[in-house]
Amino acid sequence: MTRIRRTIAEQMHRSWTTVPRVTNFDDADITDLEEFRQASKDDYAALGIKLTTMPFLIKAVAMALRANPALNASIDMEQGEVTYKEYVNIGIAVDTDRGLVVPSLRAADKSSIPDIARGLSKIAESARSNSFTIEELRGSSFTISNLGAIGGTYSTPIVNVPETAILLVGRSRKMPVVIGDEIQIRLMMPLSLSYDHRLVDGAAAARFLNAVIGYLKAPSRLLLAI
Repeated sequence: MTRIRRTIAEQMHRSWTTVPRVTNFDDADITDLEEFRQASKDDYAALGIKLTTMPFLIKAVAMALRANPALNASIDMEQGEVTYKEYVNIGIAVDTDRGLVVPSLRAADKSSIPDIARGLSKIAESARSNSFTIEELRGSSFTISNLGAIGGTYSTPIVNVPETAILLVGRSRKMPVVIGDEIQIRLMMPLSLSYDHRLVDGAAAARFLNAVIGYLKAPSRLLLAI
């Protein structure tokens, strides 16, 4: 085993053997968000920033975490303690030639969409050059894994302990959706939320996913979020 593969193996074994994991599945309607992104991407490109859906998802998750602190916490069974984080640092799972790494986007709840997009560009560059520092890989309070960049819809991601939850996003696809009495074709983003059932109950997980979906459905809320 390489050093990084051994580290991944140990972390996954720790999670699998200590965390009673549950996964909730849902879909977010990102039709309006995609229209907004398409209208804005050239402005970002002029500044050297590639505007994908991820900055919006990260901001939505960050705002939802502030309202649902159990998913932005860590649990210590030996001490019988729960630590609720006063910060929202989002770990971004990145597939590199050396293996999976999870660099952290700091203070995502206080960052604007352009700031998050710039942060993702920096992460992408570091992934290409395998130049992550140890500090960049520490301090996350929640993790997002983007399976859709490669392919796939739903999955059951493993919680990145000592975090209490992880969100996997699949590849968005057009689907028929009943709205009122009509069937419309909408662009839907598949979401898979795994969480530590020792601390996070199903109702809390559902409220968190509902909040994320609400932000993605109405992207103007993300731009005005404070």
